Amino acid sequence: MNLFHQTKSFAIGSEKDLQALSEKESASILVLSDSHGSENNAKSILDAFASDCDLIVFCGDGTYEIASLLEQYKKSKKLSKTFPSVVAIVQGNGDDNEYAVDFNLSENKDDDENYLMQVPRELLIKVAGMNVLITHGHAYGVYYGLDDLQKQAELEKADLVLYGHTHIADRRDFGATAFINPGSCTLPRRGMPPSCAVIKLPGDQEKISCTFYERKASLSEGITFIPFSPEMRKW
Repeated sequence: MNLFHQTKSFAIGSEKDLQALSEKESASILVLSDSHGSENNAKSILDAFASDCDLIVFCGDGTYEIASLLEQYKKSKKLSKTFPSVVAIVQGNGDDNEYAVDFNLSENKDDDENYLMQVPRELLIKVAGMNVLITHGHAYGVYYGLDDLQKQAELEKADLVLYGHTHIADRRDFGATAFINPGSCTLPRRGMPPSCAVIKLPGDQEKISCTFYERKASLSEGITFIPFSPEMRKW
């Protein structure tokens, strides 16, 4: 069962889990961001995609909801067995830097009280041999361009950068580094639908692939997820 421990890097998962993730030949990452108070929207995405992914990334602004959902998954033996062993969460400009949760994040404490989940401003994690930099983006002025974030990616030798904040689904490649924003799962902007992204890392020199999914709700079909192209939806 996934124990949801928090490592020194602030990723949630054991050091063994992180090592295994870094050594995988290929990996799948579910990325969502900017839920802004809608736990149901975030939960529908986790329910649809989490069991098929190796890593879940939340790029900030809605960390309270994600912490609540982790508690729910922890309490369910069935759900926790299908949940990825590693979760990475970063602080958005609307988030606190720590949240109380009712599961033990340390292997060295008794699991009988609330514990604080630390939320870093950014996180660097290795996935299938690739360096993945995760941040919300506000500290790098991503509303106005990716120049500052590119500089940080170069310093960190990142192969993939995941960020949020703009509420606009987007992918841009600068050299060998992919910069991907999953958009907002609740409050999209500039013609975008509520969205998330699933990223495939080949673990070699092949190009990183990314599929953006629109979250649609209807009375007849309930919640569905449909692939879409951000370039075709921008205005």
